[in-house]
Amino acid sequence: MIRRVIFAMLPLLFFVPGGISACTCSKAPAGTCQGLQPDDVVFVGTVTDVENVPSPAPDAATPADSQTAGSTASAPDSTSVIHYHFKIDDKFAGPDVAEIDIFSGGDDGDCGYRFRKGDRYIVFTQQESEGRLFATICNGTRPASDGRALLPQLRAMRNHQRVASVFGVLRRSDPPLLAPVEDPDDPLPHIKLKLRSKDDRFATSTGPDGVYSFYDVHAGEYHFSASLPARMELTEKTLPGALPPIKIPNGACYEYNVDALPLGKIRGSVLGPDQRPLKLASVELYRADRFKDTEPGLWGFQGSKGEFEFDHIGPGEYILVFNRTNRKDPNSPFPRAFYPGVAEQNETAVITLKDGEQLQKANIQLYDGYPTRKIRVQLEWKDGRPPGSVTIMAKASEGENPAAQRIDEGIYDFTLLQSEHYTISAWEDLAPQRLSQRRGKETCTIPARIDAEPASVDGADTETKEITLTFPSVACDQQ
Repeated sequence: MIRRVIFAMLPLLFFVPGGISACTCSKAPAGTCQGLQPDDVVFVGTVTDVENVPSPAPDAATPADSQTAGSTASAPDSTSVIHYHFKIDDKFAGPDVAEIDIFSGGDDGDCGYRFRKGDRYIVFTQQESEGRLFATICNGTRPASDGRALLPQLRAMRNHQRVASVFGVLRRSDPPLLAPVEDPDDPLPHIKLKLRSKDDRFATSTGPDGVYSFYDVHAGEYHFSASLPARMELTEKTLPGALPPIKIPNGACYEYNVDALPLGKIRGSVLGPDQRPLKLASVELYRADRFKDTEPGLWGFQGSKGEFEFDHIGPGEYILVFNRTNRKDPNSPFPRAFYPGVAEQNETAVITLKDGEQLQKANIQLYDGYPTRKIRVQLEWKDGRPPGSVTIMAKASEGENPAAQRIDEGIYDFTLLQSEHYTISAWEDLAPQRLSQRRGKETCTIPARIDAEPASVDGADTETKEITLTFPSVACDQQ
């Protein structure tokens, strides 16, 4: 069916607010275009009615149970089924009707599409239980306003006309969460585009609405390029660096929306009191007029290289903050700090970036951290270590858990906050086949996992510098 191919560039992960499960959608490469199939139901329609489908009531529901069920219907969770009634404005595949019922939620709740009454959508459906048609965020359903490149191809398929091999929209864009206020992604008109493989060259231009189409593209790996305005780069806004090559088979109908992002960069380090970069640190970047300590910014990470970097940043004023939520994290044991190293937002130095400018040393200097101490953990096994995979962790009573640093075989260090208590535990997932062969028995029963006796550690107990966790012997009874 068309939705298996035409939407191959949909994002792999859809992130949703905390407290709701995330939806994972497949990201298949481009394949041969199958067009519209007889069992497809694809249309543009307007939502005229929305209704929550009540869940089956328990056999012996109490009054309290009934009240709870009613409240769920008014505020559906991820497993609720919602019934949408559509007026069909333009049909591409499916029954010859003027109106249709579409459902969302249920087992696909995390991926369910939430339509709004009165809005127009391009709807792709899949048939599920009891013959009902369902829509999800993974199968290409979207607002009709986002279909300027797709709609002409759907009409061409319906009318048995030539369909583009690669098509999409070229937009001027910004990284997630950094678009200026009232400055949505803008289509770039009249831009020359090229697809190049080692054997073929194809050229086209975007139309007034930023839409482009390449026809009759042969199979191969292609580089996509554009004659962009100065200080812009083709990329995907969720990826660092330039646009990667794409593989196109013969007979594809591949939707490939492309972003042109600015070339500005902000690079720096989060430095401890000793002027050395922290081994682990997270920072967030905001438009200066959009910072709220309750809302996330564009996230960056500092690891073993001792540096964080934000690329494709447009001109404007920005705020940079370390540890925005002020969490107690033994891996980065410092309270929130704004660039260049101040505690309060009104003291921060606003970063002003010009078009294409690259700021190389936006360092955040940290000072007074939370008191910490080190503890070493030694792992021991009775009768020797069996083959398998070991996991060790320290769980904090409050705040973040410390990361384990492997020193040697069976030896680990943790950094603990002195204000917290920790339970340190370890387990090993065993490799039964290797253990059986080592013991010379054809068949035996062993556990899938063994656990060491956990230890409780007080972060304030600076006298205890080392502990030992001991694994039990592995029983292996011949059958």
